[in-house]
Amino acid sequence: GELPYGSTVILRIGEFMGVQGTLDYVLKFSKRVLGLNELVAKSTCEVDIGPINPGLLSFQYQEIKTNAFGMSNLPVGFFGLLKGRVTYIDTVWFDGNRWIERNYLE
Repeated sequence: GELPYGSTVILRIGEFMGVQGTLDYVLKFSKRVLGLNELVAKSTCEVDIGPINPGLLSFQYQEIKTNAFGMSNLPVGFFGLLKGRVTYIDTVWFDGNRWIERNYLE
């Protein structure tokens, strides 16, 4: 799907133990959208190191909160429906700072 106009996605990679870790999937808005500054989906994640999909990062939303109207870490009712959803990023290169994902042109 497409992002709302003027929004940016930021992945904040947390601690890893082996191939499993945590990340925050942050959807930041340049202007407030319905009073929202950002949505933060705290997630668990795993990197596939097998021979079929090496580098495939999967992450599962655990808790979704927002910063709105000057208050932070507010639970979000509607977006709570996404809890448990798994999303994938097909990684080609990650050196700790720069992340390049595979892209498929239509």
